[in-house]
Amino acid sequence: MPRDRNIARALARQRDPSLPPSLALDATGCPILEPDVPMRIRLARHEEPLPVCPEPGVCPVRRFFAEAAAAGAAVELDVGAGYGRFSRGRAAGHPDVRVLAVEQEAARVARSDVAARLAGIRNLALLRAEARWALEYCVPPESVATAFVLFPDPWPKDRHARNRFFRAPNVALVRRILAPGGTLQAATDDEPYFAQMLDTMAAAPGFEPAEPAVRAEAERTDFERKFLSQGKRVFAAAWRKLPEGAAGK
Repeated sequence: MPRDRNIARALARQRDPSLPPSLALDATGCPILEPDVPMRIRLARHEEPLPVCPEPGVCPVRRFFAEAAAAGAAVELDVGAGYGRFSRGRAAGHPDVRVLAVEQEAARVARSDVAARLAGIRNLALLRAEARWALEYCVPPESVATAFVLFPDPWPKDRHARNRFFRAPNVALVRRILAPGGTLQAATDDEPYFAQMLDTMAAAPGFEPAEPAVRAEAERTDFERKFLSQGKRVFAAAWRKLPEGAAGK
């Protein structure tokens, strides 16, 4: 069941014809982004036959990256964008950058879409997808300047730890899509998860520590604002992609 109980209202608002054109990438019918149950099993297990992506002019994700490359614009990726406060703030504050926000829940995508359109933001694209499949199958290699993973669910119970984003397979996917010298930026309020992030990245080949991004006030996520208002500490770190064959981790 969706976490947002007002999903029908959010989706109806997104389709309001009086709003500016939608920023959401239409993935209707895509077996990767809108998989049925058998396809979800094949994707998770990498079982054949896996779907074949259409031509760039057909796939909205490939078209987004092709258009960004043609414009000479860097692409930044927001993984697990939630209601999109960070994505909107980032896009509004960096008009020369193209921001792709990936979020799995339809209501959150709809609400973020409406908010961005009302704010007149046009350098943001919203993709409803499970992050790991979007990274593995949809985002082109070496196409992202910066990937942001901000306040992901810490999944604190041991039996749920496998659901955390910061695990070796997901980190490898991020390295694949980062451009040479690109960075992975992360933040969390959960100190044990932050320690696990550091351990995971220290063991990940092809990365070196980097300076965390200084984000403007408008780029603070909803969770971040809540945590700071409660006096909680925010932990941030970043890692830069090393060239292939470079020494160190």
